[in-house]
Amino acid sequence: MQFNSIAFLVFLPLVWAGYHTLRRPYARICFLLAASYLFYAWWRVDYTILLLASTLTDYTCSRCMAKASRAKRIALLLTSLTVNLSILIVFKYWTFLASISASVATVAHPGLEFPTLDLLLPLGVSFYTFQTISYTVDVYRGRIPAERNLINFALYVSFFPQLVAGPIERPSRLLPQIKAARLANASEIVSGLRLMLWGMFKKVVVADTLSIYVDIVYGSPQGHNGAQLMLATVFFAVQIYCDFSGYTDIAIGCARTLGFDLMKNFRRPYLAWSPTEFWRRWHISLSTWFRDYVYIPLGGSKCNASRAMFSLLATFLISGLWHGANWTFIIWGGIHGIFVLIERLISQPKKDRNAPLPLGTRLLGMTVTLACVTFAWIFFRANSLSDAWYVVTHLLTDVTMQGITCNLYRNYLVKCLLLILVIAIYECWEEKCETTSTRSHWNQLPTAVRWVSYWSVTVTILLFGQLVGINQFIYFQF
Repeated sequence: MQFNSIAFLVFLPLVWAGYHTLRRPYARICFLLAASYLFYAWWRVDYTILLLASTLTDYTCSRCMAKASRAKRIALLLTSLTVNLSILIVFKYWTFLASISASVATVAHPGLEFPTLDLLLPLGVSFYTFQTISYTVDVYRGRIPAERNLINFALYVSFFPQLVAGPIERPSRLLPQIKAARLANASEIVSGLRLMLWGMFKKVVVADTLSIYVDIVYGSPQGHNGAQLMLATVFFAVQIYCDFSGYTDIAIGCARTLGFDLMKNFRRPYLAWSPTEFWRRWHISLSTWFRDYVYIPLGGSKCNASRAMFSLLATFLISGLWHGANWTFIIWGGIHGIFVLIERLISQPKKDRNAPLPLGTRLLGMTVTLACVTFAWIFFRANSLSDAWYVVTHLLTDVTMQGITCNLYRNYLVKCLLLILVIAIYECWEEKCETTSTRSHWNQLPTAVRWVSYWSVTVTILLFGQLVGINQFIYFQF
């Protein structure tokens, strides 16, 4: 079930009404668990078995760790990791790994074939497996006690607002909220609905409109000139941000209307002034997950220089592989790792990390960072390495206004640029409100202005929704 579908428009009010009607907290938890499995089964019923298998495995392993010896605890942790990673390998990486193995093996044994599996990638598998892994690892480390109630833990894994594409919640944040199962107050419901509305605007109006041109150009890059390739790359940078952050806004807003507080996953990443700062603002739940469960265990920054470089690059390469079973994603992760590594090599450590940067330095850093991030998106979006290489090598050819508008309706171009401008202005406004510690900036606006804004955004979403149709969120494929 997609957030931008008629089914969800019916599903959410029914879930909200049922949840707020029940008086007992445990009854609410059971109700939400049933609703979450229905939400997932709406896509495909049989793959709920994988979700249940991951849940039961980690619940059992974590419960058994409580009184087990160190050797048994390690064995239980490895069992949990094996089950979860096996699900990922079989359903997400098998074909990719088989093709690599076949390429290597045919050198020594020509004609050797590796079996391939024609399996549909389970929706949200990369997200809920990482969420359960973090739980088991935290129990093993002694950071949290093992959850005794299976229903509570099952809802932690399958909570429908963030099940498919995050945020990847930590057990220390979400499990206590599940146990409390409190009802949302009026201000939370209003702010949640407002956030959902803005997320839908970013997805339906901005991301889906930009995707029309991006899909055409990246579908056959060899048929387009450098100006069109550059424009499509810039459009994709905005598209993927609005698509994914739009999903996150809807997820957080949806959970908020039920009384749950999910972690912030985006914080205006394109206003970052360095590659490191970008990853503190982009997909925060995933970047902090890799920091805590991959980068630090590999050695982190508290080791010698060569080990720290290895840990950094390995983490980014694994992060790229997490996004997809393709060399393009691995290279994308490697590029970001190199950017962060270069930054660490040339920058001087600040004594006061909270001290503001000079305006000129900040603007220069933002420009360079945005250019680097946009360049890396080429490999993320390209369908193959050959397509990515073509875009990179032809990006600076025929960079003229005539080259841009060739085969492109001027009205569509103007519409896209206006939408990007709206997003940029709103992002800068939010950044200013945060830096000046302005709280609840929406509530400070006159009532008439707020309601006109709500209705204008709603009408715009409906109009654009009829034009572009219902498009899947980009991160559903991961």
